[in-house]
Amino acid sequence: MTARGILSLTGLAVLAGLSYGLLRWVESSLREPAPAESGEPVLIIEQVRAVRLNTAGVREYVVEAPRLWQLPGQGGIRIAQPVLDWYQPDGQTREWRLRAEQGWIAADYQTLRLEGTVVMDRAADSGKPPATITTRDVAVHRADRYAETAAPVRAVIPEGELHAVGARAWLDQERLELLSEVRGSYEPPKR
Repeated sequence: MTARGILSLTGLAVLAGLSYGLLRWVESSLREPAPAESGEPVLIIEQVRAVRLNTAGVREYVVEAPRLWQLPGQGGIRIAQPVLDWYQPDGQTREWRLRAEQGWIAADYQTLRLEGTVVMDRAADSGKPPATITTRDVAVHRADRYAETAAPVRAVIPEGELHAVGARAWLDQERLELLSEVRGSYEPPKR
């Protein structure tokens, strides 16, 4: 083979490679673009009541709402006017009721965010002192039975009333931490 023949074969190989690359580029530009993920719900449920049981089959909590909708991908679940009832370990006695304007459950189901005005009530029939906590935008970590907010908080107990900015509450304990600007009134029970 002569140098001229080798050069011609090399030129043809380069030309074939360029033609193949150009063909692939044209094909890819003619394909339909992938549709953008819509923000539309993939599932809507009316009049929801979901009961969470522990491994022994005992009720831990119940979530009720007039409507929920699951968002696509990792968007989670939106809930209209959620009511969350937490039960004591016996599964029969409700300890706390949490109500909110809106809610959101993370796609991994570990975090529930209660949005807008949030009211947390513990009834006297729970066997513990009654309490009403009013705030906004509460993150609930269900596995730890823990709730927190950075918003202003008002807590009403039989002996008085407390105001603060930010709070942490352990729903299975009689423990409420008020984080800053705490003020209130307290009147000890009469004996």
